[in-house]
Amino acid sequence: MKRETLLTTAVIALLLLNFGTLGFLFFRKPPHPPGVNNRALDRQIVETLALNPTQKQQFDSFKKNHHEQMISFNQQYRKAMENYFALLKNETIEPVQQDSMLAILSNIQQEKALVTFEHFKTLKTLCTPEQQQNFEALLPELLQVILPPRPQGPPPQH
Repeated sequence: MKRETLLTTAVIALLLLNFGTLGFLFFRKPPHPPGVNNRALDRQIVETLALNPTQKQQFDSFKKNHHEQMISFNQQYRKAMENYFALLKNETIEPVQQDSMLAILSNIQQEKALVTFEHFKTLKTLCTPEQQQNFEALLPELLQVILPPRPQGPPPQH
């Protein structure tokens, strides 16, 4: 009888542990995907700079324009990358062709950087002198969003 009680207790404990684990996995919020939370960043910019309603409206306008430009650049970059890797289908790859494709990819990245810089430069000019001091304090946060994420852990072994 003692052995049956011990086994029954162990089975019940394992079932509870399994249900608890499944419940945890099912009901917890999924982790946020890496990337930018644009609403939180927008809110932080508006709050940090203490933008008035007119400034906020102007910011929303050129923010939308910047976003549309970034979408366009990302589409161009994707297409250029597809064309670049399509060169691998050829038996021989002409260095001139490869260099040309790399130049296109590089130009798109340069344009993205330039447009983003101009976007924040416009935001800065929108600010009063007091707000511009807060803008400078906001720069490290902006860089965290603009720069690619830092790799986690040790580099992969090849």
